[in-house]
Amino acid sequence: MSRERILEAAARVYATSGFRGATTRRIAEEAGVNEVTLFRLFGSKAVLLSEAMRRQTLINAHFGAPDHSLTPLEQLTKSVTLVMANLNKHRDLIRQGMAELQEHPELSRELCTEKRAAFARFLEYSRDLVKRSGSEPNVDIRTAASMLFSAVFQDVMSRDMAPETFPPAPQAAARYARAFLRSIGVPTNGQRTAPRRKRRRTAVAAA
Repeated sequence: MSRERILEAAARVYATSGFRGATTRRIAEEAGVNEVTLFRLFGSKAVLLSEAMRRQTLINAHFGAPDHSLTPLEQLTKSVTLVMANLNKHRDLIRQGMAELQEHPELSRELCTEKRAAFARFLEYSRDLVKRSGSEPNVDIRTAASMLFSAVFQDVMSRDMAPETFPPAPQAAARYARAFLRSIGVPTNGQRTAPRRKRRRTAVAAA
């Protein structure tokens, strides 16, 4: 389909050349269509690139419904591994969007549309984990989830610049998953936590 080919081509060209270098002519050539088709479908380069950013699936597909056949650590490690691989695949596109944040903030916002949806789904998943595990109900899930997303993103974007600041690559996904589960009080094996005992108040004898 011409529309899909053009969107994919626009993302590829933008990733390597940025907004200015991603001319409609180059995008049309990459997609194997003429410029007339491009303008007929999208109207302008700005609209085309915005839609190309918005359609990117970087995270959301890998945070699905809880799979009760896996332990929380197994499922989260699997999800984080897939997310890191997919972010790495689109790293040039993400870096380009970050580099042009000041000049073209609308493209970065569109690129983050899917991230916001993924974060919301992950919060639901995490709340379900806390509920099923019998963990502390008032744990700060949002902050813990934000730290996990940030750690994963920083790993993919910055490991090649400062590898010593990250866990060994083969262990990174599991370590991030384990640290997150510990931060929200969920056992890695999925077993319910033992109920907390209430402390007895001892009467203080009057002097």
